[in-house]
Amino acid sequence: MSGRLAGYAAEIERYLRMPGAGDLDDLDDDMLLQSARRETADLRAMNIHASGVAAGRRPPHQAGGKWSTASAKHAGASPGLAMAPVSSGSRGGPLSAIPLSGASASVRSSSDAKGAIAIFGLALGAFIKEEEEEWGRRGGGGRSGALPSARHFARSAREARAVAARAAYAAGAQPAVFKVLSSAANGKQAGALLAYVGTRANEQGEKRDIEIFTDSGQGLANAQDRRGFLHQFTVTFQAQLENTNFIEVRFELAGEVADETLSEALRTAFGSKPFVYARQGITVDVYSHTEERAAPLAKILATGRTNSRSKALDKVEAGLREALGQAGVRAAPEVTAAVGNERKAQYFLQKFIRSHKQVRQGDGQAVSSKQPTKAAAAIFEQWRPQLSGRERRNAYHLLFSARAGTDPQTIMAAARAVLEERAPGHKFVLAHHAETKHVHIHAMVQARSADGERLTFYKADLYAWRDAYAEQARQHGIAMVATRRYDHAMSRPYTKEHAGAYKRAQNDPRYQVSDKTVTRVEDKRQRRIDRGLLVANGAAIAGVWEQTAAVMRAAGVTGQALTAAQAIGNNVLQIHAHRAGEKPVATVSKGGGGPGRTSSFLSHPGMKELTRLIGATEMAQTPLEMRQKMARVNRALDQMRDTLPNTEQTRFEQYRDGVNDKMHDRLARLQFEQQKSASGAGEAAPEREARSRDLPAREETRQPEISTRHAEKARQRVQQQKDAARQKGRQADEQDRKTQRSQDEEYER
Repeated sequence: MSGRLAGYAAEIERYLRMPGAGDLDDLDDDMLLQSARRETADLRAMNIHASGVAAGRRPPHQAGGKWSTASAKHAGASPGLAMAPVSSGSRGGPLSAIPLSGASASVRSSSDAKGAIAIFGLALGAFIKEEEEEWGRRGGGGRSGALPSARHFARSAREARAVAARAAYAAGAQPAVFKVLSSAANGKQAGALLAYVGTRANEQGEKRDIEIFTDSGQGLANAQDRRGFLHQFTVTFQAQLENTNFIEVRFELAGEVADETLSEALRTAFGSKPFVYARQGITVDVYSHTEERAAPLAKILATGRTNSRSKALDKVEAGLREALGQAGVRAAPEVTAAVGNERKAQYFLQKFIRSHKQVRQGDGQAVSSKQPTKAAAAIFEQWRPQLSGRERRNAYHLLFSARAGTDPQTIMAAARAVLEERAPGHKFVLAHHAETKHVHIHAMVQARSADGERLTFYKADLYAWRDAYAEQARQHGIAMVATRRYDHAMSRPYTKEHAGAYKRAQNDPRYQVSDKTVTRVEDKRQRRIDRGLLVANGAAIAGVWEQTAAVMRAAGVTGQALTAAQAIGNNVLQIHAHRAGEKPVATVSKGGGGPGRTSSFLSHPGMKELTRLIGATEMAQTPLEMRQKMARVNRALDQMRDTLPNTEQTRFEQYRDGVNDKMHDRLARLQFEQQKSASGAGEAAPEREARSRDLPAREETRQPEISTRHAEKARQRVQQQKDAARQKGRQADEQDRKTQRSQDEEYER
């Protein structure tokens, strides 16, 4: 292999080593640890969402009722890839014999790229083979030839690709960089974006046209060609949405306020937004248009503010309180309702007029309450020109990036293949911006195809696009993998807004920028590690790298690539243990010697099954079913606790308490819903209140008894519903007989 790969282990050590051990002591635990834990939660949520996507988009390869073996073509392995043992420390042997897959005749990758691609395929095959053997030991491969569930396969395939990506990264593969930079809402914005993609500035700063290519392979060389293409591109654009978000707010005045003063203060607080209000003493109710999204606000109000972590309502109320205060009126606002579509907006306006006396518009004009429906319709039509529109995302601006020195035409071909795979039927353009150090391929793609299919870019979608990009790059002979920032404890990426603010502050001393922005940009550019993420999840990160090294050994990979993978895990574990004041505990992989203990409960082999059991509790429909699932979870927790070292017991107990708290919250909610359905009345109580009021002990496995009176009411209600259904059935039969008789008479005449 190359000299760069030969020194990769030392580079990893320098990369992971902190500037000083004392720096960790200055870590802001509250801010950084909370951020790291939130990221871990987002990652797990993304994995849960991706498990459903992977099963639908990439069906598992099966042959003869079995999983595909390591020697077969499996998901993620390049077709035609040789499955021979590889030594990453030498140039000869199988590395030079591995053919390029999917690359054109003009593309020739180096031996380094071939070696990294080969290691990806070997690690992927070794992991799948290990999973097959584990499935067979559990009895899944018996005479019936039963296959694992689709969800299990999706989870295993996703984990296999993550292990293979880490192995190839240790062998020198570059990470795949895919970004959604911006979106276009209308034809004007799409034209400006197309001009940006298709023009570049020369050394004198003058704009010049560069050739861009469409989804059909046609080249667009100038502005006239771009205008012709834009007409076809915008055919699927949808009209902008009208902002019909409204809220109802109740103000409690701090003292007596004159009507004129109150009216002026409300106009100041709500600005140009249309509103109506009604006053009764020191209580003022207002129904107003808002720029905030009403759907999340309505959801918070429906579930109860005490059960929500969102601060959206607090933000709205704080803004109104401050605005009224600046107008000279002290009042405590409270948002009582929120609606987000036109039909509900008109209905709530009608309801407001009907339920309040002396309703006035924002200009002080009185509203007649004799005919609330007509009055509400007339007022809403007056408001309609003032309702601002919300932009639709009709096109996306995408970026495919690669390291300097990578062949741009190959990246262009890989990007085109990704768009054809992930966005079939969507028109797009591609262009290479050659003035940057790295390879940048810009693309503009329709958000909605001619068939009505829309593109989405949630976290799981972004990972799927990045994974597809890396796969296509490997098939074109470029060593690229879809890595996760979590696996390397890398600092957070910065946005173009951060980069612009940082650049302006560097060029103009008068321009001020926050320290957070400066730190974020410099940390990423200098490849610093995220200390908060490392402290919060260092043991888990070390565990996945130890797992990667074990899979590489099983696949026959030796040399500097294996050394680099081991170095990453060991250094992460040492830094994490130093911060926690513990002695590093070496992890034990499958098949290794020593006792079956792991360095972190998050990397414990039983964590997969535990996560599945915890997820199953969300599907419980009755308190009894929930208790049964809780018992299974706690049995799994007991088994895991017995195999953990003493250094992990404290963190494990905290994790266990959190899991049990969430399960008992759901149990309390199911109990209350059962009682509510039996009584036929009542409103949902907050989870914590329900839990403290009627939650039995954890060890108790029987359902709480329902009173005889509630049960009798439930039976009566069910009987009434049955009687009503029978009555409707008899009426329908009678109507059918009359219709048939009428048709018969008509036929005789």
